[in-house]
Amino acid sequence: MGKINKEESGWMVALSWLSALEEAARDFHGTRPKVFCQRAYDHSVQHYLKMLGDEYGLQVEKADTIRSAVEHYIQIGVIGGLFQDESEFELVSVNPHRLDITIHHCEYLKSCQCLIDEGFAIRDLTCARIGCFRAAVKVLANLDCDYEVRSFNINGDCQGTIERI
Repeated sequence: MGKINKEESGWMVALSWLSALEEAARDFHGTRPKVFCQRAYDHSVQHYLKMLGDEYGLQVEKADTIRSAVEHYIQIGVIGGLFQDESEFELVSVNPHRLDITIHHCEYLKSCQCLIDEGFAIRDLTCARIGCFRAAVKVLANLDCDYEVRSFNINGDCQGTIERI
């Protein structure tokens, strides 16, 4: 039996905690734990950005639009090792108040597929990626937004929307 490398192990721990958090949210909030998860994503983004700044001296630029906030978060996420490459994401500005996002080869697809297999609808998915992008908009642009998952594809892509409230 081979030893699991530290990077892979870190992702396994992160996915385990995320899955546990979302399962606990469903335990207490039924099929619609979005408000709870949204708050967790807010805290996660705040902690992540603070750690990057405090421990590595990385500061992320403030933004004035939904799109620029998400772009800045993706850029710092690539530098910080959260994302492999900016090409993992497609951003389409529908209007100044709405951003459509496609996530290619999402790390969390297995978690979402398990929920779909259990009978949950796409609208029930909380989506850590899009949820954290919404949280980044809140932190970096000081804009209150909502998000939703619009489509899910086990072959690797999911899509969602971040929209100003």
